[in-house]
Amino acid sequence: MLLLLLLAACAVPQLPRSGPTFVRGGVVLDRPSEGARALPDHQWLLDHPWSPGDSVQLDGGTLVAPERAECVPLFHRDLGTVDRRVAADGAAPDTALAFSPDGRWLAVGTYLGDVLVLDAWSGTVRARRRLAETMVKQVAWAPDGATLYAAEQSPDAYVHALDPVTLASRWTVRLADRVGTSAPPPADDLYGVYTLPAAYGLDVLPDGSLLVAAVHAWDVGDGKRRNASQILRIEPDGAVRAAWPAQPASITLMHPRVGGDRVAVPVGRSATGPEPAGLPVGGVQVLSLPDLRPVAAETYDPLKPWYSEVFVWEAVDVDAQTLLVGTEDGRLFRHDLATGQRVERDLGTPVLAGDVPVAANIGHAALVNEQAVAITAASSIPWGAADPALRPPAPHPEQNAVHVLDDHLRPVWTWRGPQVLQGLTVGPEGHTLVVGAGRRTSDDRRDLFGALVFDLDGSGSGEDHLRAFCATAGPAFFRQAATADGRVAVVEVPWADPSGTVHGAYRVTVLR
Repeated sequence: MLLLLLLAACAVPQLPRSGPTFVRGGVVLDRPSEGARALPDHQWLLDHPWSPGDSVQLDGGTLVAPERAECVPLFHRDLGTVDRRVAADGAAPDTALAFSPDGRWLAVGTYLGDVLVLDAWSGTVRARRRLAETMVKQVAWAPDGATLYAAEQSPDAYVHALDPVTLASRWTVRLADRVGTSAPPPADDLYGVYTLPAAYGLDVLPDGSLLVAAVHAWDVGDGKRRNASQILRIEPDGAVRAAWPAQPASITLMHPRVGGDRVAVPVGRSATGPEPAGLPVGGVQVLSLPDLRPVAAETYDPLKPWYSEVFVWEAVDVDAQTLLVGTEDGRLFRHDLATGQRVERDLGTPVLAGDVPVAANIGHAALVNEQAVAITAASSIPWGAADPALRPPAPHPEQNAVHVLDDHLRPVWTWRGPQVLQGLTVGPEGHTLVVGAGRRTSDDRRDLFGALVFDLDGSGSGEDHLRAFCATAGPAFFRQAATADGRVAVVEVPWADPSGTVHGAYRVTVLR
């Protein structure tokens, strides 16, 4: 056997690092070895748990395991050209990712309207199909991996059930039949795509049915805007079995989260005119499964004088007992659904930098093993307090931080670093947290793009929980995907420098 791993207590000389690379839970080799998996680019992965400082014997020499794992890119797969959009406004193209339940395949939905199925170890394209006039907003797998679901943002806003081998359609549901349609925007309108109907949520439930958030927010002229949204439960055969509200309402229902027999969905509104009665606009609605019956609603007072309303984006999670909500103004709330008790913690709420208020919003949050995880974003100036387009005169002390808190929202550990944090993904085993590192506006550093991988178990500081920083050539989009065996999928997006020159590529990268 070429490689023999022996853990020893004694200190021994360390071999050069030009050969094996320690990754999370294994070692990547530059030659074959018994029991190792072949990777692209003439590399082999040997799964083997290790801890910092362990001695690993290799071919008569010994390596000492490092304090922190490295990441090895397995492959890159180009997704097309989006340079015009990036050069015009710097915004990242929406992209969806999902590993199959067995980890063998990676589904990708692109801003250009394509859906791809890739071999999740090599990047080989199994199937590729253009679905939408605009973008593929969501992708998800059936529990048995035999069906791939994809949902659009387009004039029709189709939800597709696809054969993952050929990407042939098995059935479609047209969301525009429920929430209305809009004409395709002019080619030079980079934001017009977001006035089209879309699925802002696509979750596969344990029984194989789908939970879909159908959302449409569009302009009708004379400064007026309309909304129409509805949550749907769609059976595996494509039949709609339940809906909430019973008729589409003049609200936006974006990014629902499913936990056990509960669904939590942020309720927003951008339409002109009076709000519909009986709906928690600016808050969160909790529904039961499978019937989508309302069981709880939570609203929040605006944090005046800096904010006149409350906005909740993706910082929502729920289980049978608990609702977790993070707001744009930097507050985190934990609700006991049985008793109605509420705990609140200020994480990124405004502080004064001179005479200018600076905040760090909470855009992503999750419940994990009875703990709350929340990400505070880069510093911003609250709308209405000053011109939000201005650069904050000083950073918020809690900007770009990972917060882990107990069931009373007391801090357990916090990590802060130089990366600009973008989204969070909890690994399927419930012990790993992946956080994207995205585009920078404060400087031109290019060595801080990628994904941070944290271990949620154990004790210690935030640095003790950081297991690896998986660097990428370009900024990471805020959606990632992870497997139980340690692979991480990241969407890299191009970025424009101050001169307007576009760098990088639109591609998916898988690392181990």
